[in-house]
Amino acid sequence: MSTPSGNSDQTRRDIQQTRAELGETVAALTAKADVKTRARTKATTAVGGLRGRVTEAGQSAKTRATQLARTVSQKASQRVTSVRQKSQHTASAVRGSAEAGAQTAGEAKSSLVTSARAATTRIGSSVRAKPLPVLAVTGTAATLAVISYRRRRSR
Repeated sequence: MSTPSGNSDQTRRDIQQTRAELGETVAALTAKADVKTRARTKATTAVGGLRGRVTEAGQSAKTRATQLARTVSQKASQRVTSVRQKSQHTASAVRGSAEAGAQTAGEAKSSLVTSARAATTRIGSSVRAKPLPVLAVTGTAATLAVISYRRRRSR
């Protein structure tokens, strides 16, 4: 009798295994037949993937914006430094030109005053040496002025 009971145990195990496989197959068929759940699962997966991509794109944009801000800041700083150096150079050149111009103006003024003094001295010496022509010219000018004045009044 050992054979029939050994066979019977084996058969029971086979039946249990077949039932388990059948249960799994039924569950798989049920899952495939449940369109609503499958759609939800697919949507949840898609939303999760989309969220991941959006988060990644946001982080990438933030990183890129930070890099661009640093680059712009560095370039602006370099340009400010360059402009500051050029303006300092230009200011010192203008100061130098102004000082040179003031010195030249002072020299020109001094030269002009010296020339005027020399001319005055020459004219004074000339008048002292020959006063008659100067008096004649002065007298003639005075006479013409009086005549011109009288004519205007008589009109």
